[in-house]
Amino acid sequence: MRGILKAAVYQPAWTDRGRRVRGPDEDAFTMAATAVERAVRGRAGPDRTWTVRVLGPDLSASSDGFAGVVGGPVRLHEGPSGLAGLAEEISQGMHDDGPVLVVGVDLDPDALDSSAVRVVLPTEGAVAFLIDEHPADTPPLVDLGPLPSGPYVVPRLLAVHRSRGAASALRWVGDWEAAPGAGRPAEAWSDREPAMHPVRVSEGAYLPKPRYLEGLASRWRLVADRCDACGATTFPARGRCRSCGRGDRLEPRPLPFDGGTVLAATWIGRGGQPTEFDAEVERSGPYGVAIVELEPGVRATLPLTDAASGEIRIQSRVGTRLRRLYAIDGEWRYGRKAVPLTPPGPPAAKPPA
Repeated sequence: MRGILKAAVYQPAWTDRGRRVRGPDEDAFTMAATAVERAVRGRAGPDRTWTVRVLGPDLSASSDGFAGVVGGPVRLHEGPSGLAGLAEEISQGMHDDGPVLVVGVDLDPDALDSSAVRVVLPTEGAVAFLIDEHPADTPPLVDLGPLPSGPYVVPRLLAVHRSRGAASALRWVGDWEAAPGAGRPAEAWSDREPAMHPVRVSEGAYLPKPRYLEGLASRWRLVADRCDACGATTFPARGRCRSCGRGDRLEPRPLPFDGGTVLAATWIGRGGQPTEFDAEVERSGPYGVAIVELEPGVRATLPLTDAASGEIRIQSRVGTRLRRLYAIDGEWRYGRKAVPLTPPGPPAAKPPA
């Protein structure tokens, strides 16, 4: 039986006059990509064709982008806008074949009507529903059940699934710990929309698009090569083991997106950046770069985002998000950046003795 196996939401870390807004390196695709990553984690791969049903601005031409996120071929379908459209796309996804993602960006909470779906998202943000066959020995996961408190999300999928007799709790993941208006102030740049200026880079810095696309598994999904011959992990993947040099015993190995440790960090100001980052420095000021140990013995150099100078220090724990890097050849290039991990909530109360 088909059903919704997981739902995920993403809201930006920044605020402008008390309203959540996307950061200077975020757009509709990066927000949707983060929600999708949370919904498909552990299921992505090249062995299945995904149907992605999108609602929201600037997503209708992102089939290659979503293929890069899930790691397999994608059939992209553009649905109607608003919450009624979300209900319709979820219903359609129930009748599709194979795994389906219903992805909405910047859904208008004022569009709430008499439809079966009740969803109130942040002012800006993304939501993703994963629809697929559920394991035969488990009940279908199609009822959202109780959710963390907060005025920005009240989802219920009643009539769409009630007729199927399902009542099991659905796994819902997202940024629940950040209350509306409690994010990072964005007033300094929120009124300046980033322009896609032509970029002139040195011959050594320019990365042709075919080579960029070849590296999406490592650049976007942090997929490394693990050598079955010697046990070493090579990242980024190079098609050859960094330890023994063999290329015939390699297996792809996804690295964790979150929980890496900062080993070194620096901030780059005006004049010190590669020319492809000129626009970012002019818009948002200096940017940070860190060497992050993703897991023991595996390191990556990542730009920092959603963090002020000095906020991320040596031994800080960070997560990673897919964000815009720079515009070149008339389009945005994307890659993973390190972000501060939200501090854990208060410890659970101890049971009475």
